[in-house]
Amino acid sequence: MTTSSLRRHRGGGGGTLDLSIKQDPDASHSSGQNYHAMEEDQNEEDMRSLASNYGGSTTIRPEDHAGRNGRSDAPPPSERSIEPGPLFREIRSRAPVNGQPAASPVHNPDESFFNTSFQDIGKRLKACNDTLGELQQLGVSHDVQLPELVLVGDQSAGKSSLMSGLANLDLPRSEGTCTRCPLHIRVSKNSDWSCRVWIRKAYSYQPPTDRSINETDVTDEDPFFPWRKQAVTAVHEFKTMHDKSQIEEVLRWAQIAILNDDKHHSLFIPGSGSIAINTLVTEAAETTIAKFSPNIVALEIKGPDLPDLSFYDMPGIFQNPADARDDYLVNVVRNLSREYIQHSTAIIICAMPMNSDAENSSTFGLTRRLGASSRTIGVLTKADLLPEGGNHDQWLSIMKRQTHTTGLGYFITSRPQGKDLDELKRWEELVFEEHSIGSWPLAFYEFSERCRVEKLKSFLSERLGEAFIRSLPHIKHKVKQHLDKIKNQLLTLPELPDNVELEIQTGLMTFADSSRFKLDEFMRHFNTLPHNFRDCLLAIKPKFTLKDKSDFPVYEISDDESDNASVTTNQTTATPTAKRRSTAPTTTPSKRARVDASTNGVAPPATHVKPEEQNGWPPRGGVAGPSRPKKVMLPDPFAEFTDVGRGFRTLRQVREEIEAKTKAGMPDRTSDEVYEDLVKEAVRPWKGPMDIFIRQAMRELLTQLDATLNKSLENLKKRFIYKEAKRHLRSCLEDHRRQIEHDLVLLYGDETQRLLTFNKDAFKQYKDDELLELTRFRHYMRLKAIGPDPGKYVPGDQLSEDKRAQDTKKREAELAKLGQDQFAREIEVVAYVRGYYRLAALRFADAVSQRVICRMIPSLRRELPYYLEEKLGIRRPDATNVYVRLMEEDDKTATRRETLKIEREKFEKALASIDALETGSAESNLSMSMSESMTEATTQRVEQPMIVDDGNAGIEDDEV
Repeated sequence: MTTSSLRRHRGGGGGTLDLSIKQDPDASHSSGQNYHAMEEDQNEEDMRSLASNYGGSTTIRPEDHAGRNGRSDAPPPSERSIEPGPLFREIRSRAPVNGQPAASPVHNPDESFFNTSFQDIGKRLKACNDTLGELQQLGVSHDVQLPELVLVGDQSAGKSSLMSGLANLDLPRSEGTCTRCPLHIRVSKNSDWSCRVWIRKAYSYQPPTDRSINETDVTDEDPFFPWRKQAVTAVHEFKTMHDKSQIEEVLRWAQIAILNDDKHHSLFIPGSGSIAINTLVTEAAETTIAKFSPNIVALEIKGPDLPDLSFYDMPGIFQNPADARDDYLVNVVRNLSREYIQHSTAIIICAMPMNSDAENSSTFGLTRRLGASSRTIGVLTKADLLPEGGNHDQWLSIMKRQTHTTGLGYFITSRPQGKDLDELKRWEELVFEEHSIGSWPLAFYEFSERCRVEKLKSFLSERLGEAFIRSLPHIKHKVKQHLDKIKNQLLTLPELPDNVELEIQTGLMTFADSSRFKLDEFMRHFNTLPHNFRDCLLAIKPKFTLKDKSDFPVYEISDDESDNASVTTNQTTATPTAKRRSTAPTTTPSKRARVDASTNGVAPPATHVKPEEQNGWPPRGGVAGPSRPKKVMLPDPFAEFTDVGRGFRTLRQVREEIEAKTKAGMPDRTSDEVYEDLVKEAVRPWKGPMDIFIRQAMRELLTQLDATLNKSLENLKKRFIYKEAKRHLRSCLEDHRRQIEHDLVLLYGDETQRLLTFNKDAFKQYKDDELLELTRFRHYMRLKAIGPDPGKYVPGDQLSEDKRAQDTKKREAELAKLGQDQFAREIEVVAYVRGYYRLAALRFADAVSQRVICRMIPSLRRELPYYLEEKLGIRRPDATNVYVRLMEEDDKTATRRETLKIEREKFEKALASIDALETGSAESNLSMSMSESMTEATTQRVEQPMIVDDGNAGIEDDEV
């Protein structure tokens, strides 16, 4: 047999692939460098070669001829006979060098098996397609272009029936759920049947909240609005089945889960998810939040008699949705198909029904506009609906590659409704091969090798395997490249310490010790705030006005017939205190014009008495003279309460209150209700200073503990542990603040509930002190009212013993002149109220400070270290992972690191899958080549002697 005849035999009907070691120029990459530099557009060149080798056009276009590089025009392998022809191999032997035996083949892990010994695609097709399916399932196709089959078509183009035939499975064909997101179906041979379903989420649903979705929202930059691309593709396993009858229900629920992106996918798992259990699948399909989704439902189906195939099924393209509000979905679904068609390594399966004009196919026009025709295979579906006796010229011209041409030609299928898979398989045999049923036109008989789904599956499986093998070195290079990029990015992130747990525990133990010391120190020096709080309570005691209009002998003349001309009196409080007091200068009778006979009996206009005013109080209180000094503010943080207590009551108001609460028939007795009500009203303003006291105390505590934490975790400030510890420290202080606040509210409630004390001696002393000072000041105000001006008022605590005795004698002498004070009873009531107030204020101030110092801080001291450990999660069983997370630099870095780790794992698995394919194939081929070498050598000796070139080390010609 001559070389030329051998080559013709290889391209003939036997259909065996050329397995010669000298490869086709398009696939020759002995060093691997061509694949490393391969451009994406080379894939279309490969597709044109595939078309010519397997059912391609017999009409060679110029661009096709240029891409063939001298390949033969042999009939396509799809037209081979059922029995394979003889297997021939070219053998290039090389003589031993220096007497050494020839080296055994050695697998180089850096080279694709295609460059060594793995060229028997038929025998390795399952391994190739399984590896390709694994890579697709891992999701590396988002970063590395993988060969893929993409099934597209218009709605009602018979795409669902074709998909079921390709997968050799009764998949759901009904409208709705099964066509509302892409399906990735991977089928392969296995002794036992199983189906695993995954959900691959690369997009999240983010619809506008204030309006409906418009067509203008869908743009080139946002092609799947309102679905937005995520940084990482999440892969969730949905359900595994071993019963074929479950697949339709599970597939429907998986897609419903995809369309309800706002809910966890587990809720929709049949048999376990609450929504799937309690809701009908038809009802759930009608109430999804989204109508379509670019996310993917993936099926891995294994079983006997299944092809080794992996393909994507896209939702059918449509033009007119039933609801006008869904007009935007026309572009979304079109963009979804566009996205997959544009993949340069995708083999496009375009379905067109034969009961409609080919010109009506929107999908076919899309593939043409996107420049994907050269890698498209057309499938004419619904051949059983081809009109009898009609004009079949358009379909014949398509099959003859005269119109609507595609790079990979056309196949014809017939999948009528109402038949199971076995019946459909037999139906197509009877229609297309035996021509025993139906009315299949005679003009189509010549295309019998291009009819039936089984023929299409064989063609697709081989094309996909060949494309994968051709691109495998490039894929492996890209996977390695991406893996290296991920590893380099991980290196740029902060490295974790060698002993993460030790670093964190050391920092927390240091903080625990330091915080205890700091809290002890805080308790020892917690003085200023409690003192200021006590002084604030004393300074805001109730202030009474101790002068009355009846003290002034003013004669008033009025044109009004009424005798009730009044003197305006402001109720601004004038409060005698222990030290200092300021009053407004008052016009006294000595300074007013007197009624004199020389004025013809006409008195001057009535002069209104200007009330006593309280301008400011020092921290301990005091009584000022007639001059008005500058107002003294309470120290921070209590300055806002400086004026509280002023204008509490006038003496006349006290009298009115006594009279209002005196029981009939019980004169000269002051009711207990008077004291109770005045006291409760006097202490009511304590709530404000108490809240300020607590807030300030917690602020001071936080400041000191923050400083302690900063110092203790100095080396971990850039780590997540520092931010988390800081957050939990504030949370701990907040918990204690709420607790102490609750306790103090109860304490405050006790003080405002009723008047109560058993400390009689202290109460008597405070009441007597207040009565003496109030009596002296009241006497002073009466003297000022009648004149002459008695001069500056000196508080009693500023008088020496001798001065105090002299003051008493003088007051007694003046009292004989002034007469008995008509408000003596009211002065006693005021003294009682102010005496009790002073006792209660001191008691309350101590109690509040005591609860902070003796209750809250010791509790905080005990609990803080354990609180942090508990909240940080380092006391949990999975603390190892928690320690690692806490040592991340920050939230963003932690998320980025975790994302990169997931990506690294994904690409490591992808590379391992490729390496396993190459290694297993190389080992298998090594044993195969050794077992076959004797047979091939014998065949060569019988058919053709080996030609030896004595001038060379071995045979270099392409001859056998």
